[in-house]
Amino acid sequence: MSIRLKLILTYLFGTILTAIIVAMTGIGLVTAVLSYLASGIVKDQSPDEAFSRSIDLFVDLRYAERYTPEELTSPEFAASIGDRLQPFGGFLVVRQGERWESYGALSEGEAFLRQLQLDVSTAGPHADDVFVVSAWEERDLLSVAYDFPGINDPLTYYLVADMTMAESKTNRFELFVLLGIAILVGIILVPLLWITTRDIVRPLRQLEQGSRRIAEGDLNFRLESKVRNEVGSVIRSYEKMRSELQRSIDAQLALEENRKELISNISHDLKTPLTSIKGYVEGIRVGIADDPEKLKKYIDVIYAKALDMDRMIDDLFLLSKLDLEQERFHMEAVPLESFYRQTMSELQMEYESASVRLTGEYEAGPDDVVTMDVQKMRRVMLNLVGNSVKFMDKKDPHIHVYFGRQSEDWVFAVTDNGPGMEPAELERIFDRFYRADTNRNQNVAGSGLGLAIVKQIVANHGGAIHARSEPGQSMTVMISIPMNRNINEAGRA
Repeated sequence: MSIRLKLILTYLFGTILTAIIVAMTGIGLVTAVLSYLASGIVKDQSPDEAFSRSIDLFVDLRYAERYTPEELTSPEFAASIGDRLQPFGGFLVVRQGERWESYGALSEGEAFLRQLQLDVSTAGPHADDVFVVSAWEERDLLSVAYDFPGINDPLTYYLVADMTMAESKTNRFELFVLLGIAILVGIILVPLLWITTRDIVRPLRQLEQGSRRIAEGDLNFRLESKVRNEVGSVIRSYEKMRSELQRSIDAQLALEENRKELISNISHDLKTPLTSIKGYVEGIRVGIADDPEKLKKYIDVIYAKALDMDRMIDDLFLLSKLDLEQERFHMEAVPLESFYRQTMSELQMEYESASVRLTGEYEAGPDDVVTMDVQKMRRVMLNLVGNSVKFMDKKDPHIHVYFGRQSEDWVFAVTDNGPGMEPAELERIFDRFYRADTNRNQNVAGSGLGLAIVKQIVANHGGAIHARSEPGQSMTVMISIPMNRNINEAGRA
């Protein structure tokens, strides 16, 4: 899930959850506030008793106003109302005209009467319609005005209740409200912080550490991310870049090592015939070859060594062009049987005087056609057979050439009864300059590039090459080239 979608869902969830919690909390707060404040007013009464007394009190006032208005001005009636307010810690104040009287627990509180008159006068012209809270002797008293407009002389009852305890509870209640708000904020912010930390901050910190290690040249680590979002995608792309960079550097180092080895091998393989040529030239120069026969022998050796050097330089040049993809391949559709017969005829002419028994086997169809560069594939077959002849150690040398098909591939194979190779060496025979003889036995002529050239040519045909051997008995090199390739595809290989 993307970070954007997660944040949107989190915000929606937070908004809906907040609305639900605020609504439920609001209802609970109103109920709690009313219950909390009422508990400070009802004193030692039960809520039911306080409610019942309040209702009865206002019902009696309403009844007297409608049916017995003369009782409203009676001191006895006012005193009974004052007594009924005592369970609430309160009393009654009656205002008629300019006269103020109190009834109940504070009937002697003249100071409070003056304070109430001051509070009512400062409350404005609608003071009779509001609740007035007055402070008196470290107490908070709530006055509820009840007017009787039907009386000729304006009459107002102020029902007074003790709010001191409720006010102190209100102050403490503010702390609970702040605590509730903090909890709501935590419910909304914690998921956001969790998502931000897990999906954004931690991956970016991992990316920063990886960048720092790369800047220091250290590529031997991995960046892993299992999250499926934008940051995870960036980390995976960054890991791909790191692995490609490491692969490129490793390839560059290997290429540099190969270049050093190539220079060393070229120097060694060119120096040997050059040393021989110098020796024979020096023999001619000082007169060692003092008769025509010896002189001819010296010149023949010099010529043969020069040809070896020329072939080595040609092989190096071809291999270099193949490495740089500068060698052109002329792909064409070739009848396979015709190519087989021409190749076998050329091989038999080449090794007729080498006392090698050369046999062939063709198992493909008479009309089969293969897409290839004829000249380069012919060179491949000549190199393979020549390599077998070069290392042959048997008195009755035998080389078998096979052309056929296997599954979806054309197969060319060369098998000899030579010395073979150890399994560990088979993986390296296609490396340039590699020879199984670790001392680089100079009795075996050649550049050591033949099989490397073969591998490159086969690769440019989209094929593969591998070898198998039985040490001391035989050696087989097999080439497979895909059958379903057209000329355009082969040209791009």
